[in-house]
Amino acid sequence: MLEDVDPPEVSMVRVLIVLAIAIPIVIEVVTFAGLFGHYLGGGGAGPAATPTATAETGGATVGDEILTATAATERLDAATLTEADNATRFVLTVTVTDPLDGYELRLGAVTTRSGRTVEGSGATTGRLDAGADGLVTGTWQLPDGDQPDTLTVTVVSAPGNDTPTPHEYTVDFGDLSGKGPSLPVDLAHNRV
Repeated sequence: MLEDVDPPEVSMVRVLIVLAIAIPIVIEVVTFAGLFGHYLGGGGAGPAATPTATAETGGATVGDEILTATAATERLDAATLTEADNATRFVLTVTVTDPLDGYELRLGAVTTRSGRTVEGSGATTGRLDAGADGLVTGTWQLPDGDQPDTLTVTVVSAPGNDTPTPHEYTVDFGDLSGKGPSLPVDLAHNRV
């Protein structure tokens, strides 16, 4: 009668083998069931996610400094959108104050909300000496009805007798809603 019973070591090995196989299978089944329930059941008991539009996130508006990483102050003074001739004309003015010696701000390409990139006209402040303020105005012809999303700017600085070093930055714009035909848009208040 005792001969039918396995020694304790063999029984323990069998239990460990069963556990080694069963535990990963149970984990996989529970994971699959959770994923399956999540997609078919609408995401579970948590609060529903609210969609956020990237256009509503913050960004530079009239009166804002556009480059906080530089020693100078680059302030967005004016921005207008005008609809005409199957295009949207975007005009932007930036004022530079308190630059270091040998400072220059160049306005580059604008990327629109639809993802199209429009090259600029090469607008620049020119080389500014220490303490000399500068102004730069750029103009872009955007696709009809499109609005600017980002602007590429290049800062060239050469304090003292250093070699001029260009640094490229991307400026995000705030929401530009409320546009109409041939009417400027005030970026600060989203008004026409």
